[in-house]
This record gives sequence, structure tokens and C-alpha cells, in this order.
Amino acid sequence: MVEAGSVKPQSVVHVLIVMRNKIGRVLIGIIFLHVAGIFELTAVEEKPNGERGSDDWIASEYGSGRTAKDMQTAFASKGFAWLSGSPADNEKLSIGKNAQLFGFVALRYQSGRAANRGALGRAFHGIATDAQRALLEKAVMEEIPRLAAWWTVREQMLRLLEIHLYEGGEIDTAGLEELGARFGEIGGQVALTEARAFAAMEDLLSDTQRQTLAQWRQDPEQAIGPGNDHRIRSEALDRNELKQLEDLFAKNFSWITGEPADSRIIPLGQPAQFFGFVSIRQKSGHAANRGQIAKSFLAMLTHHQKTILRTAVSDSEGSIADFLRVRDAILNQLQLLRDDAESFDAEAYAKLSRELGILEINVAVVEARAYRRIRENMTPRQIARMMDLRGEYIMDPSQIEMLDAEKRGEALYILCTGCHGVVGQRESLQLGPSLVDIVGRPIAAVDGYAYSNALKNLASSGQVWTPEQLNLFLVAPKQMAPGTKMEFTGLLQAEDRAALIGYLDKL
Repeated sequence: MVEAGSVKPQSVVHVLIVMRNKIGRVLIGIIFLHVAGIFELTAVEEKPNGERGSDDWIASEYGSGRTAKDMQTAFASKGFAWLSGSPADNEKLSIGKNAQLFGFVALRYQSGRAANRGALGRAFHGIATDAQRALLEKAVMEEIPRLAAWWTVREQMLRLLEIHLYEGGEIDTAGLEELGARFGEIGGQVALTEARAFAAMEDLLSDTQRQTLAQWRQDPEQAIGPGNDHRIRSEALDRNELKQLEDLFAKNFSWITGEPADSRIIPLGQPAQFFGFVSIRQKSGHAANRGQIAKSFLAMLTHHQKTILRTAVSDSEGSIADFLRVRDAILNQLQLLRDDAESFDAEAYAKLSRELGILEINVAVVEARAYRRIRENMTPRQIARMMDLRGEYIMDPSQIEMLDAEKRGEALYILCTGCHGVVGQRESLQLGPSLVDIVGRPIAAVDGYAYSNALKNLASSGQVWTPEQLNLFLVAPKQMAPGTKMEFTGLLQAEDRAALIGYLDKL
């Protein structure tokens, strides 16, 4: 929804959102009027859903290859996530994303996603002795301050990258490199705490425990029952720390039962997991297919925009190769804690960890610059298509009616983001004014937007965007404001309108 037909002065955009069966299938088309001419209205091609949730997800996400084509898939999917998302999306990481050095990714890949992190962690905790549990609880307590520092540094890096995307500011490469070194150093400390605990745990395993773990490795689904039946408790840890303990047991399981080579397999999105793809994964219930998203996003781009992306891939090849090389050296050091602890070189390990963080942020900088350039070259039609595609992944129409009003409004808000941006996004990238605080705001009151005469007429009589006015607009925009620039056909169902207005009222 656009605030009844307002756009920035530099462009005149008509956005048509056609809705059937409440929000069953959303097709977005654009009539883009420019001095160069008028383009005919076309419905956007529908995205094929056949590959979503398929076995291809496993290979595209967990494959160990790093060819130019693989990296183009990674860059395209991350670029899509960053450009269509918000700063809040970039914050999200799945449990276990820090210190991802213990082979759980390989376990997921090898098991065809049958390996469930939570179930394995709880199941392993269930057969552990009190002494073994205390060992990993101590590791959780030791890494709490380090993880807090790790997240703080990551947030600082995100802010510097986002300034470039949303405001066009120069990237502070020196500042990011310093933060990257700190990021890698702290991450290395966390991994070292865990590796030492895991190695000590391995020494305490009984033959019976080893046999049980080996059976679960061979068939991870055998751990689901024991995992579901067991609840992790500890008087020393709070709820979040208990989740971290569960994760440590899962990573300990994959490290003990796997091979050293397993730890070398990482998700295709690494390095540089700063661009919000994890948020799409979570919101889609892990149905989002990286390969399909990349394919659909690339299909939207012009030859020039694709060239920007390919150039970024080429420019990153050296840093990515170095990242994998340094990561392998770190893995070799950690493996020594199991094989020959006296040979572990703490100084070399710390240096490698800092270097890894610098290499990761170097790749992120190349990506960020490329995504900003692509965004600067995107037409309103491309932006609308991009937001439509995001909506198809994170909004399940068949489930909308089952949501309560608050969640329903939040889900429907995705329909507004193509023009108004997502909450928290810098306004410099939005075609229409922000909808934050729209309820109670005078109509056509935001500076910097070329409102239609229809809205200006409403504004001249002192009208305000009340819930009642918003409801009238959402029913039929052209009836409320004849001549509005945006051809939004409206939300037919009162429940949808009420849910969306309720959500807007909280922004």
C-alpha cells in the first residue's frame, strides 16, 4: 500500500497490486512513466515453486564447491536478501552460526537434513553423566561474555555496511578491517573454549556412550525420540544459555562422531554472513531455496547489473580462497587438541583467527559495494518484483487466515514494502513515504514526495490518516482519492484491512 499515490519527485510510478482470494496470489505489475516514454502494464512472471524444499536445497546450501557459479549463487541470494530486507533481518543468525567449525554442517548435508540439531543435542545430554554435563555447562559460562562481545562487534560491522547501502556513504574500510580482526579473534576464542571442552568430553566417554553416538551418526533419526523425550535443565543456566548448551552438545556430537574433513564443509553463504539470508530462511520455515532465489533474482537483473555481480565474484575469489585456506589451518590447530594437545600453538591460532575475520569482512565489503551499485540501477518495476518475490517466500497465503490479528497484519505488511520500504530501512531508498507513525498523521504531510492532486485536496481540508480513512483507502483507493497515482485495487476482506491497520498503528 502506498500513501495514496505519493512518489518521489524524480520518478512517477504506478504500481498495480492485484489480489485474489484475499491475498492468495499476489501479482505485481508496474506502469513506469518517464520522459523517455510509457511502458505497457505487464504482469510479473510467477515464480516456480517446484524446487522449494526439494533435495536441491541440500546441495545448493551445503555443497563444498566454490566455483564461480557457486559464488554467483551465493552473492545473488545474499544480495536479494539485503536489498529486500531490513537492518533487523541482518541481525539474525541461526543457533550454532558462531564457531561453526565442528562439522555439524557436514552432518546435515550427509544425512539429507535428517540430523536435527536440537534433538541430537538433547539426546546426547540425556546419556551424559553429571560430570560430562558440568564440563559443557562450564564452557557455556566461560563463553557468555565472549559471545556478547562477538555480537557487539558484528552489530558494529553491520551498521558500517548499512550506511553504505541505505545512505550511499563511503565504506570505512580501515574501521571494518579493525573490527574484522576483533571479530575473528573473539570467534576464535569461543571456538577454542568449545574445542577444549569437546576434547575433554571425548576422553570421558564410556564404550556404551560411544556405541550409542555411533548409531545416531549412522541414522540421526534414531536420536529424535530420545531427544524429544529429554529436557535439558540446569540451575546454573538461564533459558538462552540452555539453548547454547544444547547447541554445544550437538556440535560436540558431530565433532566426535565425524571425520576432520567434515569440518571443512560450510554453507554456501560463507564467508560474510552479514546480509540477511538467514532471516529469509527462518521466516520461510526453511523452505527458501538459495539456488532458486538466486535464479529468480538474476532473472530480474539487467545485463549491466549482472556484470556488477559477476565482477564482485571475480574480485572476491582470492579473498575467499584465502579464507578457506586460513580456516583449514584453524581446523588443523583445533584438531591437535584431540590428537596432540601439547602441539597446539596458541599464538599461531590467535593470529589465524584475526586473519580469518579480516578476510571475511574484506569479502563483505566487495559484496556491499556491488549490492549498492545494483540497487542504484534498479527500476521501480524491479524493486516491486523483488519485494513480491520476497513476499512469496516469507508469506504463506494458505496460513494467513490461521494467524491472529497481530501476526496477520505483520504478514500483510510485506505488500506495502515494495514502495514504502521495510521498517527500519533508510528512507533514501523508498519510493513512497515511510508508514511509521502514519496512523494519526496528516495526509500528504511527508516532505520530499510528489503527492497526487487527489491527496493534496484531501490534505487541504485538514484530513488525517485515521484508522477509518485508512480503511476507506484500503477498500478502494480510487474511490476515496480519485486521480491517485497508484493503481492499488484494495483489500477486499475486512479482516485483512483491520489486521493491517492494527499493525500500522503500532509502527
